[in-house]
Amino acid sequence: MRNTLKPELEPLAGDLVRLLKLPAKAVMDASHLAMCILHQMDYLLTWNCTHLANPVLQKELVEYCRYHDLYIPIICTPASLLTSPP
Repeated sequence: MRNTLKPELEPLAGDLVRLLKLPAKAVMDASHLAMCILHQMDYLLTWNCTHLANPVLQKELVEYCRYHDLYIPIICTPASLLTSPP
C-alpha cells in the first residue's frame, strides 16, 4: 500500500497539541485529528471525551480551522453518532 500521508500532517498535529494543550500521551490523538482535517473526513469517532470529544476544546479547534481555512470534521463518540436523529 502506498503511503498517502500528507507532508502537512506532522506540523498540523504539533499545532493541535499546542492549541488544545494536549498531554504527551495524547499526541497520537492529535495525529488522528490532523489526518481527518487534511483528508477532509466527515467524522472522527472517539471515546476520548477528555481531549477530543470535548465541547470546550472543539470550540478552539473550530476557530483555529476557520482562521487557517481548514476543513472541520465532526468529532463525536460512536454512541452519540448512533443516537443522533436522522
